[in-house]
This record gives sequence, structure tokens and C-alpha cells, in this order.
Amino acid sequence: MKKLHTWSDPLKRQARFILGSKLRLILLTLILAAIWLWAAPLGLNPEEARLWQKVRAAQIHMSQWRAERGLASTPDADPWNQGLVGVEWSSLTTTLGDISAKRTALNPSWSVWLVRRFKEMGLLPGDRLAVFTSSSFPGLILNTLAAAEACELKLLLVVSLGSSTWGANLAESPWPRWEEELRNAGFITKKSDYYTLGGGSETGGGLSLNMRVKLEKTAVNQGVELLVKPDLSQMIQAKVKLLTAFNPKLFINIGGSQANLGTDEVFLHLPPGFIPAGSKKNGGNGVLGRVLKKGLPVIHLLNLKRLSQKEGIPFDSRPRQQGPARIGSWLAWLGILLYLAFVLGLRRWRAVAPTKAGATDKDTFF
Repeated sequence: MKKLHTWSDPLKRQARFILGSKLRLILLTLILAAIWLWAAPLGLNPEEARLWQKVRAAQIHMSQWRAERGLASTPDADPWNQGLVGVEWSSLTTTLGDISAKRTALNPSWSVWLVRRFKEMGLLPGDRLAVFTSSSFPGLILNTLAAAEACELKLLLVVSLGSSTWGANLAESPWPRWEEELRNAGFITKKSDYYTLGGGSETGGGLSLNMRVKLEKTAVNQGVELLVKPDLSQMIQAKVKLLTAFNPKLFINIGGSQANLGTDEVFLHLPPGFIPAGSKKNGGNGVLGRVLKKGLPVIHLLNLKRLSQKEGIPFDSRPRQQGPARIGSWLAWLGILLYLAFVLGLRRWRAVAPTKAGATDKDTFF
């Protein structure tokens, strides 16, 4: 004769089932919390905190300096007083740019990220760093100079003076004037070694004659040599020659100067961020491509939205004193897979009302 169960038996089984489900849910929560904490922004050590604060102070200073001269950005363009956001259009503007990317480039956490990269590479005081940049991302220029000087690196700085929208594109106050003020106020010490006109072929293409003349006078006033070549090919050769003579341990490209990137659109597929030595990445036919072919390590600072997501620096957000987060797509996928595993493995309790006295195994199950 088959033994009948009392109602207390399924209730006990149900209680054990509920307890097990709660424990599994708690375990899942703890694992997901651990992933979240691992991906959270890292704190700053005292040296990094001082660097972050210095860059932020430089931004506030530039915001006030521009306001005193009637050159301030609008509150909509520069809501956090970062001081180095340009205008939408001017006679110095060469191409379109994304204002969100320009504000992201000003986050002082980039200076911390760069210092950490320099140290991971084993760069020491006195090591040589070449920085070739457009004026389109003044925030990245400031962060790079501040980081390099904090690490006491020897710099070769070449700046093209044309700028995309919202960069250092104030016709009345181009990048050399901003750089001069940052030096005068003690936030940086480095003066550019060379300028180029920028624009099409990096020979001033797209700029008016008056603007080209004004930039030439600016270079003279700053005591900085202006590289002038008849075409893009010769400009690339001139820059490569400067690099060869300088012999850096690391090359940083900021923005999209045409001589730096070249005309081969393969550079569009180059990932932003750190590219290690000997990576065999195809960087095109510009200076960047030649550096990669030579086997030098590169930091490629372009495509800020992708780069900020990759490196854990908030995109177009109020600057906060924190370091880059440990972030990676594998963490997100791990969390999703764990959640799916929990859902797919979830068991449910179901009870069927008994049709006769007592309840059989078949009447209650899960």
C-alpha cells in the first residue's frame, strides 16, 4: 500500500525550496556587486590627486581669464567652467567637431590615465616623448603636457593651429595664446617646438589668407618656428624627420591633423588609446602609420566616445576627482551570463490541490 504524505511534508519541502532560492539570489547579488566594485573608479594616490587638482585649477583659471577679455564660452557650451571649450564656428575652424567630445577631453582624469600609462611602460625622468597634435582638443593637450611634466619627460611638441568646431578655434585667441597664458600662470612649462598651419594638407587649406597671415604673425610673436611646406607629402616628411632626430620612446597623436593621419582611410579602423610596440597595426600613410611601422609604442587620442568607454572615463560628464575605472566588455558579459544562468536554472514551486484525503508525491512538485 502506497504511503500517503501529510500536509506538513510539502510545507517543509516548500520552505527548503524557498530558502535555497533565497540563498542562490543572495549569492548572485554578491557576485554582481563584486563585479560592480571591481569596475568602479579607482581612487587617486596623493601624487595623482595633486595632478588632477592642478589640471582642474588650470581650467578654472582659463575660464576666468577668457571671461575678463570677453572671450568666455556660453554656459551651454561650457557648463562646468572647463575654460578650454571654443566656439561653434570661426574663421579658424577647419572641420566639424563634437562638443561632447571636446568637453570629455577636458576631464582631468585623462592626466591621471596618462601618468599610469607612462609608468606601466617604464618611462623614467628624462625619457623622450613626442606629441603631435591639432588644436582641436585643447583639453587633451593640457592633460598630456601636465602628465608628461609630472613624470619629468623630455618633450617634442608640434601643434597644428587649425581646429575643428569647439576646439581652440577662437580667431582672436588661438592655441598659442592659450598655451602662453597657461605657462604664465605656472600650470605648464612647455612651449611648442613647432607649429603648422593645419587645415587641408596641413598647409592652411580652407583658411583665409588673412587668417594664415595672422597665424604666421602669432608664431613669430611666440618665438616658435612655423613649418611651411608646399604639399602634404613634404609636410609628412618634415614631421618624420623631426621624429627621427628626436628619437622618442613613445609617440602621442592627438586629434586629426592631416599629416599625422595621412590620406589612407585605414587609420579610421585604428583603435584609440594605447597601441604597444610591435603591434603591426596599419596606421595609414601619415606620420602615425610610419611610427607604427617603425615599431614604436603609440597613444592615439581620437574618437573620444569610444576611448572614454574603453578606459572608464565618463563621457561628457561633470569632472569628478577620481581615476579611470577598471572597465571592460568582458565584465559586462560576465554579469549578463551569470544573470541568464540564474534565470534559466530557476525552479518554481507549484502545488496541486488534493483530490482525496492526504496528498501524494504527484500532487505537489517543483
